[in-house]
Amino acid sequence: MATTLQIRDSVALSLRRAPIIGVVRTASRDDAAAQARALAASGVELVEITFTVPGASGLVRELLAGRSSEGPPWFGMGTVTTAARAREAVAAGAEFIVTPNVSAEVAREARQAGLFLVMGALTPTEIVAAVEVGADLVKVYPLPPVGGPAYLSVIRGPLGDLPMLAAGGFGVEEIAAYRQAGAIAFGLAAPLLGVGSGEAEARQRIQRAITLARGAQSEEKR
Repeated sequence: MATTLQIRDSVALSLRRAPIIGVVRTASRDDAAAQARALAASGVELVEITFTVPGASGLVRELLAGRSSEGPPWFGMGTVTTAARAREAVAAGAEFIVTPNVSAEVAREARQAGLFLVMGALTPTEIVAAVEVGADLVKVYPLPPVGGPAYLSVIRGPLGDLPMLAAGGFGVEEIAAYRQAGAIAFGLAAPLLGVGSGEAEARQRIQRAITLARGAQSEEKR
């Protein structure tokens, strides 16, 4: 069995290979389970179950128990806003943690457990603070309401040495613009699967997202 340090390094490697975190945020546990499995089956290597899903920690345990071998896919927990939630995520076996906010307490729990930490921030002060408390990757969130790629590009002027993930509700075809603005990874929820999409269509959309996230959007034109 891999150690937590090995898992943390493997999560980082997966994120470089397929720079998408598939976010599962639904009001139905059954829908959440189906979405998580669909994302994993379509090539998403990091699947985030948010605490807004009913019975989220139990679902993470179920997904981990149903995995045929050690990841990828890696299953983590999101909306980890407090130290108590961080401890619950660790107890559930989460392999990475995602927050919408900067929290030294959450960062401490993640570090003690040896987990990869994606910490949410928006302003320059918050972004630097997230790195200072130990974030492996800063989730700049929510980007669309404050200017989208244009905002990210400006922020990265003075902070270009800090690794950033773009998040906050944008479509698959917008990934290229966020990548050009400096994001190295992307957090997407519903746009990855599409409302009412069939399995084949959803798989194509997810593969398109991964291609764009890798910066290979020009391949189709060659």
